Amino acid sequence: MAAMTSVGVPHFVTGAFVPHRKFLADKEYGEALDSIVKGCTDLLVTSADGSRVLLGKRNVHPQPDWWFIGGRMMPGDTPATPSARILKRELGLEVGPERIRFVCATTLVWAMRVQDPATNGTCDVQLVLTTRLSADEAGRVKLDAQEYTTSEWLPVEAVANAAESKYHPALRNACRELLVCGAEERLRTAAQLSPSAEADATLAAIAREMVTLQQKSPAGRSAYVLKSGARI
Repeated sequence: MAAMTSVGVPHFVTGAFVPHRKFLADKEYGEALDSIVKGCTDLLVTSADGSRVLLGKRNVHPQPDWWFIGGRMMPGDTPATPSARILKRELGLEVGPERIRFVCATTLVWAMRVQDPATNGTCDVQLVLTTRLSADEAGRVKLDAQEYTTSEWLPVEAVANAAESKYHPALRNACRELLVCGAEERLRTAAQLSPSAEADATLAAIAREMVTLQQKSPAGRSAYVLKSGARI
C-alpha cells in the first residue's frame, strides 16, 4: 500500500491500480448516476491576498446559479489532479498542486441534473479546495460561456455572511470554512511567538474567532431557492 497526502487530504493506493475509465454517452452516464455517488472537487479560487473569491454563475443543472469553479473526479485521481485539470480547462491557467489546499468536505443531493431523465437528480461527495491567483493570473481568467453566464470577484466574508437566500448554503459554508482556515494559519503563526501576555492575548482572540465562525455552520432548512424552484 502506498500512502500520500495530497493538498491536505490523505490518499491511499492499495495494489497496482490501473484506471480503466472511458467516456460515457449521456444515456449511459445518466444510468450510472442513478446508482452511484460521484466525487467532485470544487475550488474557491481567490485573489493573491485571499480576500476575494471568484464565483461563476452557471446556466446548467444541477446548480444554475452562483457556484464554485469545479468538476468531477476520475478513477485514480488525487484531489490535486482534477483541481489542476479544472483550472486549465475552465480558466486556462497552469497551477501546480503545491498551490492547492483543502478547505472542507460536503455531501450534496440535487433534485435535477442535465442528463435524462433530468428529474432523477444526482448526488455528490464534494471536496472543497482553494488556490490563490496572482494579479496577472486573475486578469487572464475567462470562464466557459457554455457553462457560465457571468463571473464576479467577491469578498470572501461577504459570501460567508450573506443572507441565506442569496447563495447556496454549501457555497456560504465553504467560504466560512475558508475563513476558518485563514484563522488557523494565523493561530499557527502566533503559536511560534515567544510566550508573553500579548502573545497569549493574540492566541485567545484568534481562537475565539475560529469558534465563532464554526458555530455558524448551516443547520435546518435554508431559505435559498434555486431558479428551478427546487429548495434545499
